[in-house]
Amino acid sequence: MKRVAILNVGGDCPGLNAVIRALIVRGADQDIEVIGVYDGFKGLVNDKMFIMTKEHVSGKLPEGGIILGSSKYDPTLNKEDLGKLKENVSKYQITSLILLTGHTGANIALKLKDEGIPSVIIPATIDNDLAWSDLSIGFLTALQTVVTSLDYLHSTANAGHRVIVVEVGGDEAGWLATVGGMAGGADYILTPEIEVNPSEMLENIKRRYDFGKKFSIVVVEEKCKLNEEILKVAKNLDHKTLVNNADIVSEYIRENIGSEIDCRTVNLGYMQRGGSPSAFDRFIAFKFGFAAIDHVKKGNVNVALGLKGFDVQDNPYTKEILENKTVKPEIYNMAKLFF
Repeated sequence: MKRVAILNVGGDCPGLNAVIRALIVRGADQDIEVIGVYDGFKGLVNDKMFIMTKEHVSGKLPEGGIILGSSKYDPTLNKEDLGKLKENVSKYQITSLILLTGHTGANIALKLKDEGIPSVIIPATIDNDLAWSDLSIGFLTALQTVVTSLDYLHSTANAGHRVIVVEVGGDEAGWLATVGGMAGGADYILTPEIEVNPSEMLENIKRRYDFGKKFSIVVVEEKCKLNEEILKVAKNLDHKTLVNNADIVSEYIRENIGSEIDCRTVNLGYMQRGGSPSAFDRFIAFKFGFAAIDHVKKGNVNVALGLKGFDVQDNPYTKEILENKTVKPEIYNMAKLFF
C-alpha cells in the first residue's frame, strides 16, 4: 500500500479541510493511506502525525482554517531536523508528501527533492500569486471577504462623510486589492504592480467631494511600494503601535486634503484567511485532492499541481514555480476606469 502525508506549509486559507477530505476519500478508493501531520514540517520532524479516516473530516467541509494546523518552518535549515524528517519519512514508509502551500512550501519542496524526499504541491494561498496556477485554493473566498467588507464600509463611509483606507492582503501581488477593489467599488487602489500616483489619488477624492459624493474608499495592498512623498508622513505616526501601509496612506490623505474630511483606517488582516470556503473553492479543492492521489498512484511525484481553466495540470519542480504571478496592467486599468 502506498502512503501519503499531508502538510499545510505557510499560512492557512479557506478550503484546506475540503482538500484533506478529498485526499482521504480518493485515497481510500485508490488504496492509498493518508497520514495527517500537525503543524507543517514541525510535526513531521517531531513525529506528530496520525492515520486519517473519513471520521476525522466529518462535518469539517464548511469550516475555515485547517484541522491539522499550519507552520512556515523550514526543516532544511537545520541538519538535525532534516535528519529526523528523513528518518520519519522512511520509518512510516511515506511514498510522497502532499504539501498544501504557496511559495513557502514550494521553496522547501525544491530543496527536499534534492534530498531524495518526493512531494506533490497543491496550490493553497489567498494571495493567488502562484505562476503555475490560474487559481489557488482560498483566493475566491478571501476575495469575497474583501468585497463584502467594502460593501459594508461604503454605508458607514457615506453616512459619516469619511475617507476609509482599507488594507488587504496579497503579499507581493495585488490580486485581492485589484479584483476585490474593482468588485467592491473602491474609489482608488494601490497595488505593488502599479507605481503609486499620490496626486491622482488626492484629485480623485476631491473630485468626488466636488460632485457631491462626500466619501471615498481607498484600497491599499499590504506590500505596495509607497513613494517618498507619501512615506514622509510616517514620521508623524505613533510608532509605539504597528504602522502599516494603510496607516501611512491615511495620514497622507489627512495632511493633504484638509481637516474637514475625516479619514479612517481598516485592516482586514486575518479575516481574509477565515470563513467558510466558497462553493468554487470547495470544488477545486476536490479536484486537486483527487489529482494528487492519482499522481502518487502513478508514481508521478515532484510536481506542482495547477488549475488551467477547469483542468488540473502538473508542473515539474523547477525554479520557475517560485516566480510571482502579478496582476497584469490591463486588469488594473480596467479597475481604474471606475475610479
